[in-house]
Amino acid sequence: MDTQASGGTEGPGAERREAPPASGLPCLLSNNSDRKTVEASGEKTGEIPKVNILTGGHKRSAFVLAEEIMALAKEFGLERLGFFTLTFSDRVQKLKEANRRFNNLNRRVLKARYKRAIVVTERQQSGRVHFHLLVVLAADIRSGLDFAAIARGDYRTANAELRGEWAFWRKTAPLYGFGRHELLPVKSNGEGIARYVGKYISKNVRQRSPADKGARLVRYIGFKPGDRKANTRLAWNNDHAQIWRHKLKAWAERNGMKDMEDIKKIFGPRWAYFLQGVILLENIVATYVFPSQKAGMRDSEDRFMHEMMLDKAMRENAARGTARFYELKQ
Repeated sequence: MDTQASGGTEGPGAERREAPPASGLPCLLSNNSDRKTVEASGEKTGEIPKVNILTGGHKRSAFVLAEEIMALAKEFGLERLGFFTLTFSDRVQKLKEANRRFNNLNRRVLKARYKRAIVVTERQQSGRVHFHLLVVLAADIRSGLDFAAIARGDYRTANAELRGEWAFWRKTAPLYGFGRHELLPVKSNGEGIARYVGKYISKNVRQRSPADKGARLVRYIGFKPGDRKANTRLAWNNDHAQIWRHKLKAWAERNGMKDMEDIKKIFGPRWAYFLQGVILLENIVATYVFPSQKAGMRDSEDRFMHEMMLDKAMRENAARGTARFYELKQ
């Protein structure tokens, strides 16, 4: 056990006295409250500041986080995954200072020690900041471990690799301003740890201060291009997103473009901004089964409105771009 935590000589430096976080990932689908929302500067008793409301972006981040964790479990095996909690030795409440210390630790230690890591920031109800990590270790730290014994404070079943991690962090964590810490193998399965880590997103959003607005909730360490299995730019699964994807495909095929790189090559990284109007005009009635009658009727109405509102310049820009694309292909 971390000597700063309990005075023992073995163990992960458990953070067991902290209140358990809210229930798993499904809570991210709702703000779980019927109270009014207000701007943070105008808080009133019984009302929720907007900074503490879960947005669609938070939900997408949680979805992506779960996908990436399950992918890590599949690629490296549960026996090489460790759930690591880092808390500060002093009462750090400013996110900027917390990130400064963590970035220093990451630059000097984490990147070299672990093949990959996923980090979720949490602000507790007390205002203190700490970090939850899922790390990929070089060796098996899980085999032979009696989780029930660990919960009772008996660490004799921990293998040499896990004991080595505990010894390393007892020496290293204080050097970077961290105090209590806990590193343990994953107890359940990939899906279980994904849900467990994911719930800290909702907990953090509900506890964050106005100064935290816009701060990154999740960071991915050691992931090279192509390693990520999902990302927050993925299309969310709703009727409007489905229709947009089909229209984009139809428009691209009609103009001889086979993939996103073709579109970006001509129209640049902001292609969607410039082409949105002409893409939404695409008629896919003959080739696409709409998810509902209401969605089909709305698309018909939207196309009529876009036909009326789309200006001449936007049409000409799209036409010039596609003409340029054909020139480059020849």
